[in-house]
Amino acid sequence: MDKVVRTGISFEPKLLKLFDKFIKEKGYTNRSEAINDIIRERLFHRHENQLIGTIKVIYDHRIGHYSKNVSNLQHDYHCQILSSMHTYLDHHTCLELIVVKGRIDRIKKLLEKIKKTDGVKEAELILER
Repeated sequence: MDKVVRTGISFEPKLLKLFDKFIKEKGYTNRSEAINDIIRERLFHRHENQLIGTIKVIYDHRIGHYSKNVSNLQHDYHCQILSSMHTYLDHHTCLELIVVKGRIDRIKKLLEKIKKTDGVKEAELILER
């Protein structure tokens, strides 16, 4: 093990209670272990500016030309899109799941363009942890 440097940290009582619950759920043996992992993960994501997640889209296929418009968007963002799946929720409502990976700014631009597409009822980015 590398040399360890001690430092202090203060928590709000409610936050500490939630953190201790998190530690127990994730199987950490102590707070330091958990804090180190969280900081490592945060620094990696900040450094790489990358994410992986799923864009969930619910839309009414009768309104606008969602399929054509989003298909064009998917071609424009092909480097960020790993996969997509389409399913029918009812006679008029569809669900599309788009698995994405890449720079945060590109993913957010794609999400905003999807949200502005006619017929979209809901669009959200679900991040993988």
